[in-house]
Amino acid sequence: MYGLPPDFDASIFVGRELEQVSFSANTVHLTFDDDIAITIETSFLFQVDKTQTAVKQKPPVQSSSIMSLVGRRVCSVHSTGEGTLTLEFTGDGTLTCIDDSVEYESYHIWLCGKEIVV
Repeated sequence: MYGLPPDFDASIFVGRELEQVSFSANTVHLTFDDDIAITIETSFLFQVDKTQTAVKQKPPVQSSSIMSLVGRRVCSVHSTGEGTLTLEFTGDGTLTCIDDSVEYESYHIWLCGKEIVV
């Protein structure tokens, strides 16, 4: 909906460990170390490793292998002003947050108490 701010520095995710993935009726919440989190409200893509095809999901999620990324660290990150944020994890896993809603927020990023709405 809003895209990422022009001054957003996605490199803050590099080296962060994904500590927890939780689900609610309308969100997927990812908690990283150092007080960083993402709450996804629309579509996302993830891939556990390069041998598997990327899976696109959208809340509500009935089941997901995204839990396989818990305990891994972000080794690379890519973002676009249009709102796509891709995190690459150790072990060749990836997670892409997509800003594909024109009416509602797609995801929220929390960085040490500051909220970024995408």
